[in-house]
Amino acid sequence: MKKLIAIILALTLALALVACSNNGDSKGNDTSSGSNETNGNDTSNGEDTTGSQYKSVDKIVLWTLSNDLKQFAERYTELTGNEVEVVVFDSADFATKINQTLGTKSKDVDVFVGEPQMLPNFFEAGFSADLSALDEQVKSRLVGYTYEAGKDADGVLRAISYQACPGSVIYRRDIAKEVFGTDDPDEIGKLFASFSSIEDTAKKLQEKGYTIFGDTGALRWFSNSSSPWVNDKGEIIVDQDRLDYFDCAVELYQKEYVAFAPEWSAAWYASMAGPLPMHAEWSAVDEVAGNPTTQIFSYVMPSWGALIVRDNAGDNKGLYGVCSGVCSFFGGGTFLTINEYSAHKEAAQQFIEFCTLDDDTARWWLDASNGDVVSNLAVLEENRNYENESFGNQKTYDFFMGEMDKIDYSLVTGYDDACKDAFGAAIISVQQGEATKEEALKNFYDLVIATYPELSIPADAPINQ
Repeated sequence: MKKLIAIILALTLALALVACSNNGDSKGNDTSSGSNETNGNDTSNGEDTTGSQYKSVDKIVLWTLSNDLKQFAERYTELTGNEVEVVVFDSADFATKINQTLGTKSKDVDVFVGEPQMLPNFFEAGFSADLSALDEQVKSRLVGYTYEAGKDADGVLRAISYQACPGSVIYRRDIAKEVFGTDDPDEIGKLFASFSSIEDTAKKLQEKGYTIFGDTGALRWFSNSSSPWVNDKGEIIVDQDRLDYFDCAVELYQKEYVAFAPEWSAAWYASMAGPLPMHAEWSAVDEVAGNPTTQIFSYVMPSWGALIVRDNAGDNKGLYGVCSGVCSFFGGGTFLTINEYSAHKEAAQQFIEFCTLDDDTARWWLDASNGDVVSNLAVLEENRNYENESFGNQKTYDFFMGEMDKIDYSLVTGYDDACKDAFGAAIISVQQGEATKEEALKNFYDLVIATYPELSIPADAPINQ
């Protein structure tokens, strides 16, 4: 039952991250960009030798959340002649489907995927085969945090990602110049460097008629800024940074520094292209009578969020930039793993190598996706100086590589999603006047411990002071 609850809680974040998965169609089929939107750094001298090193193997079946992998499979078949049957599932059903199917030791699937928050449960259940044969390659050639995320609790490699998803603050350059006198990413990053600076930034934006975020949910990405949610003693940690996050979210909400346009809502998408009414979620954007309008200054998302903003920016395309925030973070990403019960493990591993460790495949995906961030370090380095037209010709790959270097994977625990969801619920209860801060924090601890009874409240917890 505990594991089931954990999986259900993990799906809450997975629903938000489905934008990463579903973006495959728009990324792969977007041919409207100018020459600056392609990477233009292919070092293969015009000779595409991808596929020549792969041997003929059995057909495999792939279960995935992402339409992206249909494109990988088609290219793999085109270059090698090997067949891959791809089955795409909705994120809400995926973890349950994997558990039901592989719980019976089924051989119906050979390769399946998982997002980082799903992987520990899959590993613990024994569903993912040992990929130690690829360990040294993955460790040396792919982005460091993706290597760590693909290992089980004993340090055995069991999943590999072709993506890296470092975080950023995505901001409007034109608004930045008007309000702050500069659109330089380093300078704008200082405005988001702490929760107190975010509050100051939000106040200045409001004075000019702008809102800092769509809603306060944007702050959740910074909840791992200094400490793991659970320490090595099994204690639930709410340190000063998390209390600052709590207070900042309440202030932004109560002082109406945000637009009240929740992430993934129609109003939130529309805001990327222009003004929207405040409290737009209360009605259709074009039906809010007498409601003052605002424009949203920034969005906090992993790197795939830059593709969402780009594709919904309309006439604002080119007016955005990316900068750092309170802390470096990552979110989402598609990790491939082999079914422990597969009868075609050799063929499955060959396909995973093609997707994740082949430089030509990584180069192809940078162009085919029109902006996804790959996990292949050498190919990222080749494109470090690529100037992204959609983001004011900023060198976005260079920026994301810098952010990836700062990700501290030691802060990640298997309890994170449950803690983040419960903490978010506590914040909302205070924002809406349903509880005091102390009551909300007590409810937070109670909810987490109800889910994970093995955890405890430390003596210096804020509710004990």
